[in-house]
Amino acid sequence: MARNVIKDQQQRELRRNQILTAAASVFTKRGVAVAKISDIATEAGLSYGHVYNFFESKEEILLLLVQSSQERYTELLQAARDGRGTAIDKLRWLISQYMHSSRTGTLYWVVLQAQATEVLGPEEKEVIHRNVHRNRDLLADILRDGQAEGTIADGDPLELATLLLTLFHNTAMWAYRGFGEPSDHVIDIMLRLVIK
Repeated sequence: MARNVIKDQQQRELRRNQILTAAASVFTKRGVAVAKISDIATEAGLSYGHVYNFFESKEEILLLLVQSSQERYTELLQAARDGRGTAIDKLRWLISQYMHSSRTGTLYWVVLQAQATEVLGPEEKEVIHRNVHRNRDLLADILRDGQAEGTIADGDPLELATLLLTLFHNTAMWAYRGFGEPSDHVIDIMLRLVIK
């Protein structure tokens, strides 16, 4: 009997992830504001009612996507900050990991829409905003360490972090803009902006 419970839980988790993946695709293609649960259900190959077995609303799905995306990004930044090597080594690893993740551009676009539209309420948007700043602060920590070791250019670490974030977040969206996929050479170009 316990085996069936575990199998049911695994199946439920797979279905839930299927819905979240479909939602990210729909939010990217149609936009967060106009997307409907029925669009998500169609993309996932499920019935409209089946999606409601897992989520109460489009807003709940959106919030979960944003939260999980920001949490994964925080973990990546912490791993870079706590990793070995110079600040340049850590930044190179971070940017490479971020740019080579297959869902980076999609999830970044979903987060931007969640911040810019009225789909989520002010409280949810404030949490997103705080997470954005927390993640920028983690990147600034790496830059501060690099300034202390003499590998990173002088300047306000928060401004440098904002510049780098802007670059590699938007580079991750090149495919959506018709620019193709960035090469690894792009990482070197970004790093030249902050290397001392």
